[in-house]
Amino acid sequence: MNIKKTVTNAIMDKRTLIAIFVIAILWRLGISLDGQIALWESICSGIALFIMGWSVFAYIYLMSRELKDWLRLCKIYQWIAFGLMAINTYVIVYYAMRWYRLAGIRGVVEAVVPLDFLYRDIRYIVLVVFYCAIIWLAKYLMEMHRDYLLVVKGEQQV
Repeated sequence: MNIKKTVTNAIMDKRTLIAIFVIAILWRLGISLDGQIALWESICSGIALFIMGWSVFAYIYLMSRELKDWLRLCKIYQWIAFGLMAINTYVIVYYAMRWYRLAGIRGVVEAVVPLDFLYRDIRYIVLVVFYCAIIWLAKYLMEMHRDYLLVVKGEQQV
């Protein structure tokens, strides 16, 4: 249990989330220098978002399963998990379509909009910021639950 708490605190730490954000920006800057995105670059971006998104979903959903004493907070966690599931489904569909087009299967050619690489970068960064924000806000939901338990049990709040 102590290792789980340590890992959770390390992930929810502000510095870790800032590091994830900076790495995402550097990654997108690095692959966008030529204005083209190759299939392998798109695969790396998609897999990173896939892992991050579904990990956050699993974490939030498991948090809702652990809360048996406060139904309202459990419902909040479940609705956040539902929203994450919708965003993660969008990521899967978007990247599956991109990879299909980038692979050039059966003569499919990708139409490129001017500055399309810029829109892809913005979309990627916004998704990373969204996932980091969910992780950061989950910390406050846990604190709210802990404070609720202190009040219910009649202990003094510090």
